[in-house]
Amino acid sequence: MTISAQEQQEVAQIANDYFLKELGSQKEADLAMGKLAKLVQDKGAKLVHLGNVLFLVLVRGKGIVEIHTMGNEPNPMDLVKDFVNLANYLKNIKTKVVYTYSEDNKFSRIAKLTGLPIQQKKAVVNGKEVNVYILEF
Repeated sequence: MTISAQEQQEVAQIANDYFLKELGSQKEADLAMGKLAKLVQDKGAKLVHLGNVLFLVLVRGKGIVEIHTMGNEPNPMDLVKDFVNLANYLKNIKTKVVYTYSEDNKFSRIAKLTGLPIQQKKAVVNGKEVNVYILEF
């Protein structure tokens, strides 16, 4: 499936804006954009564009994916809708388990609002305690 030049530009803008906000400089954002492109090109990662959000989908095993979110929706309920749409997409492509993790507790609220049977656990990732969110289909 090919995407239009306009959508490619939107995807690049969302990712760049996200990295600029998170990392604080255009130079660091450019480095992160290069790493993201390498993940997609060389490691088989996928970017799913829903609304004003990009979901980075990393295959971690047969039927298992890890997701990360880039971007922001002006209305939190739009982000909830994006997560539900992503879950439907992943289920349709035969994904069995989806997980993500975050230090931020806001995802706990979003997980509840989706109405999906998302489990939440604590774990240590890269030396930091995080909330892990798991959805099994």
